[in-house]
Amino acid sequence: MKRMYVGIFFISLLLVLGACSDKDKQVSKNTSKDNTEEKSQQAVSPSVDQLDSIILGDSRKDLKAQQGGKLMQDMTLEVELKQEDSAELSNKLGKELKSSLEKLTDETQNPVKLQKGLVHLLGSHYYSEVIEQAEDFEPEFEEPFLPEPGKTAEEVKNEPKSGKAIILLDASSSMLLRVDDEVKMDIAKDAVKRFAETIGQENEVSLVVYGHKGSESDADKQLSCTGIEEIYPMDSYNQATFEESLATFESKGWTPLASAIKKSSEMSKDMDGTITVYIVSDGIETCDGDPVKEAKAFVKNNDKRTVNIIGFHVDKDAESQLKAVSEAGEGEYYGADDADDLKTTIEKEWLPSNVDLAWAFTKAPGPWEILDEYERFDKELEIIRTVIKNEKARYDEALAILREEEMLDSDISDKLKTLISDRYRNMMDTMQDFRSEKIAEIDERSDGIHDQVEAWTEAMRERKKERGDLW
Repeated sequence: MKRMYVGIFFISLLLVLGACSDKDKQVSKNTSKDNTEEKSQQAVSPSVDQLDSIILGDSRKDLKAQQGGKLMQDMTLEVELKQEDSAELSNKLGKELKSSLEKLTDETQNPVKLQKGLVHLLGSHYYSEVIEQAEDFEPEFEEPFLPEPGKTAEEVKNEPKSGKAIILLDASSSMLLRVDDEVKMDIAKDAVKRFAETIGQENEVSLVVYGHKGSESDADKQLSCTGIEEIYPMDSYNQATFEESLATFESKGWTPLASAIKKSSEMSKDMDGTITVYIVSDGIETCDGDPVKEAKAFVKNNDKRTVNIIGFHVDKDAESQLKAVSEAGEGEYYGADDADDLKTTIEKEWLPSNVDLAWAFTKAPGPWEILDEYERFDKELEIIRTVIKNEKARYDEALAILREEEMLDSDISDKLKTLISDRYRNMMDTMQDFRSEKIAEIDERSDGIHDQVEAWTEAMRERKKERGDLW
């Protein structure tokens, strides 16, 4: 019996000790938590020395240099751009903001330093990002693509008459290579778009793409070599539809040049009048076809048909083959090594010189296009303004807490409010000045294009007079 009592005693003692141990652990855990919270609060509470290093500037440079508030570290830009009322802000920051403000007012009662303290706690981290994005804005007016006015009378005489134009665009995998940091396919698409817009004023246009199916692997050779597609059927030029067609494919596979020319023959077998094939390619036939043979077949017994080729950044073997194809097609071969060469060659060699001068003026930006650019920049600017407004809302909420908790005398509170309001207005004025700068840039770019078009028109008018063209 005595042993049983002793056993019960020891068991009870162990239970008490265990409970004490658990209680000690809990106390230790709570103490650790309190220490962590205290350290967190201490971390966001600025010292006077820290306040002295904060710049309260309102220029773009000063705003971009702002480090942002310690209480705002976890706020994403998406959240930063949302309008929040004071209740939501108080709920989010809660005791941490109040505690930080208490420590701040214990450190100083100077209104300027208090304002710097609010920036230290609640300032935005995103000025640099959003301002630089707006500074990078450039107007997206399309560069005018105008025919070379300096053609001789002989060159004009040999120009094809108005008729039909079949554009063959090489989209094989080699067009994924880069020239001067630009993808060759992107350069070619842009050049073809501009060419079609100009030549389409007097001709029906078709766009055929090849090499855009499958891949460059042997397994996909059959698919790629037979995947030739007329993506813009022969018709009068429509800008929106043509540009949409250019967006439907990417460079991928092999180079069925011969089959593409053969498709041109099949497409045009029942067509009359002048038919000119324009080929933009960067390489030789890789699908076992004979492009020279197909070019001869296209022009056989028809002096109104021609095959012209631009070899875009090609090697000697490709240039030799493409020259032979153009000769077989009763046309011309031109070489282009970069984006500027491609544009210049198309302007000077492919575009007719008798483009309507009145049409040229449509290439300069109109009032609606200019307004569109204004609005596009205003969207960028509104992001910055929203950051400024929401930041001020946080300062106003902090000021309300300072007043409610009587952490400041009323006169100091009033001075702090004035400083916050003045800086806000100055920041908004800075953004208005920024808008004026960008509007001036947009106007300057638009005026430059207008001057360019007018200069071209005058040069074309003089050239026509020299040649004795009918006016």
